[in-house]
Amino acid sequence: MLIPMKIDYALRLLVYLAVNIEKGLIKTEEVSKDQGVPLKFLQRISNELQKEGIIESSRGPTGGHKILRDPKKLFVSEIIKLLDYTLSPIECIHNEDVCIHTDACSQRELWIGVEDVLLEHLSKISVADLADRQTKLNTKNVTFI
Repeated sequence: MLIPMKIDYALRLLVYLAVNIEKGLIKTEEVSKDQGVPLKFLQRISNELQKEGIIESSRGPTGGHKILRDPKKLFVSEIIKLLDYTLSPIECIHNEDVCIHTDACSQRELWIGVEDVLLEHLSKISVADLADRQTKLNTKNVTFI
């Protein structure tokens, strides 16, 4: 199972905004360059997060993005759901029409359990947790001349 790039990029954006929360508005181009996220894709993701009330965005020379929600209360599982994704390892969990064995499948409950465990774990990890970890990694990787 692979996590969609959209989720990865959304989390990168939110973590970057949380790490730099004291700066106020952060330009999309800055996040794109620092995080290696294609600008057009980042703009689409930021629009979705703005519509969901997760970030504030403004245009223009002094524009940018800032996180609106408390990063300590914004969990990875919520971002996945807001962006309309699942962590289903197989398609039949959310679309019973794809398999003729859905009603009598010994594996289906197994995969539902896997998805439930993933979502439960991700419901305990906040954007603030990721931002704290990122700050520690950034500090660790700084070298002095």
